[in-house]
Amino acid sequence: MTSPERVAFHFDPLCPWAWVTSRWAARLEELGDLEVAWRLFSLGVANLPEGEPAPDEPVGTGGAALTLLAQARRVGGNSAVAQLYYAMGTAAHVRQEKLADPSVLEHAWAAAGLDRSTKESAAGDPTLWQDVMSDHRAAVAACQAFGVPTLILDGGRGPGIFGPVITEVPDDEESRALLQDVLRMVRRSYLFELKRDREGHPPGTGVRAGRRQHGIGFFRAQDGPPELPPRP
Repeated sequence: MTSPERVAFHFDPLCPWAWVTSRWAARLEELGDLEVAWRLFSLGVANLPEGEPAPDEPVGTGGAALTLLAQARRVGGNSAVAQLYYAMGTAAHVRQEKLADPSVLEHAWAAAGLDRSTKESAAGDPTLWQDVMSDHRAAVAACQAFGVPTLILDGGRGPGIFGPVITEVPDDEESRALLQDVLRMVRRSYLFELKRDREGHPPGTGVRAGRRQHGIGFFRAQDGPPELPPRP
């Protein structure tokens, strides 16, 4: 039996595209094909005007959610990040709730099985945003990351890409085949970009498994980013 591929998966919980790809990655982890290190990335920072430095406090409507994810890592490690991301993603992309709403974040924290007192103890802690920015900068340093989902192979030390962007999670056989296709492409340094017109291909954020998906994007971040996904 081969060892699972180790990847760092950078996400912003606001992004519906990253959410769908994360469900694919999570399923592959269940199947034993992937070992996922869940890492943060701020679209609010990525969308700042060129040359404007990132502030020392949460940016944009996803800032509070990102700091909570950083707190989850402190209290429960990688698995707590995965559980809280699942709860946040279900709220934002399945029930269409707003992650800027403190009550939504409160419910997500509880749904992830995390102790309420550890959430309250994090209130106003400026070092949590520093943790978010550490993940963000690591992705930028590794592969000039500009958006999400960003996958970096070899546990965050290998080559990375923006993508794969998919519209729904396929069945297990196709998910495994897609993973092998992605790994082959990412490890070919001469391959820069594949893109499909996304007209008619909105993300299926309800994540229906069992149908063959339409992949619409694969970018290697270099020489400047292509068009970013729209803000949620």
